[in-house]
Amino acid sequence: MSIFIQGVGAVTPLGSSAGETWRMLCEGGYAPRVRVPGRMADRDYLYCPLPAKFMKAARAPRLRRSSALSLAGATAAFDAIEDAGLKVGPELGEHCAVIFAICSGGVNYTRRFYDEIATQGANVASPLLFTETVFNAPASHVAALLDFDGKSYTLVGDSSVGLSAIHFATQVLATDPGLAYCLVVGTEEMDWLVSDAFASWLMASRHGQFEVYGRRTGTVFGEAAGAVVLGREHGLRIARSSAGGPFFSVREAYRAAAEVLGEVVSSGQPDLAISSANGTFADEVECRIFEDFCDAAPVYAYKAALGEALGASAVLQAVFASLALRTECLPGTLSAGTRLKRVNRKTRSIKGASRALVTTIGFNQQANALMIEN
Repeated sequence: MSIFIQGVGAVTPLGSSAGETWRMLCEGGYAPRVRVPGRMADRDYLYCPLPAKFMKAARAPRLRRSSALSLAGATAAFDAIEDAGLKVGPELGEHCAVIFAICSGGVNYTRRFYDEIATQGANVASPLLFTETVFNAPASHVAALLDFDGKSYTLVGDSSVGLSAIHFATQVLATDPGLAYCLVVGTEEMDWLVSDAFASWLMASRHGQFEVYGRRTGTVFGEAAGAVVLGREHGLRIARSSAGGPFFSVREAYRAAAEVLGEVVSSGQPDLAISSANGTFADEVECRIFEDFCDAAPVYAYKAALGEALGASAVLQAVFASLALRTECLPGTLSAGTRLKRVNRKTRSIKGASRALVTTIGFNQQANALMIEN
């Protein structure tokens, strides 16, 4: 059974929609960096924030406790549904499952509940007692904002989790004839706790800048949301997807990535690649992978422009791969080092390109890949 990407959506620091973001990236756009609110001791960090004015989803009364994480996800979902030519409402909701990809954003809910307990006492009802409630909250919020009353799922992982969610969506559509569509959403909301945690692993930059495929400088985080609508009818075909492969140390990352990528590119070589390069060990692994498995495709890395969006990261990569095939244009990679010769440095035409590869090397030891075909 063929599964297609029928619509894509996004909200990022550069645009309130996927189309606007893509135009800005092709024009060399660069998300502004500001200090992460709050700090621990003398440590502070810069990130790429999501402007509140870009949120097109209104906060419903019953969702008074929802955060920007949920609103961003709903905004990207609205964009993807409109791009697919569908209408939001109960009729669509009956035949569309929501699959939510999340990484660290649930920490914001947890931190809020800790604060309530500290200030109001232990008698306050708190989802801290039920950890799954915290991570499932955004999926529930997005379904409510879309007026969906059907199946919803949450996958928790790292910056590769979006590709696992897309693979899971293909399986859901293949096994449930009652569903016509799957909506995959990935979002991320930042706070100082996440930045500080990654800094302790030497993976976060304090300077608001980082280089991809060059010196290992650590990354800068960003807020964003991405969404794709999958269906059986028309659009860009998912030629190959993978559930992903784990690795248990940086030294094993190449092995896991090679196994996944070998499977995904077995159906044919890509005409372009959208990578997960972010100024960390991921760049070094991808350099070797591209040299060994993709000998000619130009590589685009978007994170130097928008920041590392964790839970939203891989879904955004799929969105950008789809837009590259649609528009026959590939943006130039900002702040590109010299270790990967085929990194695309200037925006250019890719007329005739028909296959796009997405690769991810996640922080929490997950490698994945996806092939999209026009």
